[in-house]
Amino acid sequence: MNKRIAQVIVGLPVEGPFDYSVGKSLRDRIAVGQRVRMVFNRRPSIGVVVRFQKNSPFKPLNPVLSILDDYPSLDEKALKLTRAFGRYYGCSWGEAAQTWLPTALRKAKELQWTPCGEDKAEAPLGKKVILLHDKSPDKRWPFILETIRKVWEAKRRVIFLVPEASLIESVLQRLKEVSCPVIVLDKKMRSSRELEQWIKVKEGRATVVVGTRSAVFAPVSSLGLIVIYEEEHAAYKQEQSPHYRAQTIAQMRSQSEGCSLLYVSSAPSAETWHKAKKERWTKITYEPDRLSEMQPVDMTNYNPQRTSILSFPLQSAIQETLTAQGKVVLFMNRKGFSTQTRCPQCGWTLKCPRCDVNLTYLYVSKRMVCRHCSFKTELPGFCPHCPGSYLRSSGTGIEKLESEAARLYPHARISRYDRQTAEFPREADVVIATQAVLKGQGAFPVDLMAVVNFDAELHHMDFRSAQKAFALLVHLRQFAVRKLLVQTRMIDNYCLRAVLKGDFDGFYRKELKFRQELGFPPYKHLAAVGLRGSDEERVFEQAKDLYARLEKRKPQGIDVLDPHPDVNPKLRDKYRFTILLKGLSVKDILAYATPVIKDFKRRHSTLITLNVDP
Repeated sequence: MNKRIAQVIVGLPVEGPFDYSVGKSLRDRIAVGQRVRMVFNRRPSIGVVVRFQKNSPFKPLNPVLSILDDYPSLDEKALKLTRAFGRYYGCSWGEAAQTWLPTALRKAKELQWTPCGEDKAEAPLGKKVILLHDKSPDKRWPFILETIRKVWEAKRRVIFLVPEASLIESVLQRLKEVSCPVIVLDKKMRSSRELEQWIKVKEGRATVVVGTRSAVFAPVSSLGLIVIYEEEHAAYKQEQSPHYRAQTIAQMRSQSEGCSLLYVSSAPSAETWHKAKKERWTKITYEPDRLSEMQPVDMTNYNPQRTSILSFPLQSAIQETLTAQGKVVLFMNRKGFSTQTRCPQCGWTLKCPRCDVNLTYLYVSKRMVCRHCSFKTELPGFCPHCPGSYLRSSGTGIEKLESEAARLYPHARISRYDRQTAEFPREADVVIATQAVLKGQGAFPVDLMAVVNFDAELHHMDFRSAQKAFALLVHLRQFAVRKLLVQTRMIDNYCLRAVLKGDFDGFYRKELKFRQELGFPPYKHLAAVGLRGSDEERVFEQAKDLYARLEKRKPQGIDVLDPHPDVNPKLRDKYRFTILLKGLSVKDILAYATPVIKDFKRRHSTLITLNVDP
């Protein structure tokens, strides 16, 4: 093979590959998939070799300065997948390749490792896609472990994805029953530790690789199975660019490497449910041996300001549980004591100067904090905009709920539990908890679980809010040993009714019908073009200009929605606007939108991102 000219991709939002000359001293060592040092745009850079060619139309060429890997960091399968990744998510091939690599290898760190020969499978396993719908999360593990054991016996390997790092330890405890080599791979590790684990996987020392969404890129050879645990979880979506979804990457690997997929969930996402039915996946359903009682409480004619945020039926249920020496969890997915502080005379509201959202008052630290950034400030003693000397706080967080529970039940031991709490307070009689409580599902008994404000879960600016609210109620009902009580002003909501009756088919039928009428996934694909910058007026003008160009070149079958403020209109001093694109195919959306965005003359201070399948 002639290796005089190497084509190299770089981890920047620029199309490649780019031609570089290869000196005689490097030609015997250089190979496709290796990282190399070179100069790109007059700066020292790191790139990945993707192919060689005899000639180049460009002269003179910059040279490859050195080779960083003894053996390729990305094999042919990985390069093929990174190419597909970039095309699907609208990022460059180099950005996709960089995402595939551990953090340490994105820099000029030399890598030494010993390649392993791929194990020859004893017999073909066959590619399967299985949806394991476990309505009680205590029955799933025998099937999961037996499936992994079969893959191991066939000399294949497994990637086991979990949505949150807190679940890794419990999964490792379960995998001990299989007695196979297991390695944890997680981006939140120190970069040196992550690289050490990545090399072990690359060298074939693990049968099962366990990790969060980034573990889907693990360099596993002879891959036989990818398990996506609690597949409906929002954490499988990457919030930074490139905005990939782990389920989609798993499907790409399954098609490329011929491995099986196992989706595990108590409340699968509507997209997965639809796809399982449409493509006739193998579906395994486990019914619960027992189902706790569920009691909706209609709050329509109830005024919490005059009495309590805890309704009389809930107060009665708490008292009954405490008398029987049971445990109570009050669920409210909102931190702090109050969520809004304003002057009743002039209407001035205390907001974060960086994010323009109401500051939350934390009673314990006596500070006002922003839920999006690190901004903190003291609570003013008086209004700075008028002679008024009184500021009124409203809204309820878990600190206020704790105060209310302590007033009503002075003899009970009451504690709070959120993401910052190290361990679940097992000694407490009443626990005021956010969604973090789901991490300990099944680890401790809870006699009464109560959702204090169910309606707040439905009022998010997200077309998946009904699906997420449904999944939340399913998990909380599984958590409750005796009763789940739900306070709501939407007593006839179909999510609530479906969980009450245990009617999963009915919920997905109605949810998918709404999605189809509105043109949302899984019936249409979405792509969000985001613009952000420090000057609100300038960013909005650019958003309108880009929208006009997209609308002008819009092909048939694709919808373009006018620019609108993002769900978080201002975040960390950046104003954000979004243009939403809808179409039947991601390929068609990107083929039309990418050239328009590329040719758009944006201001230097404005950033443009593309989020496929938001």
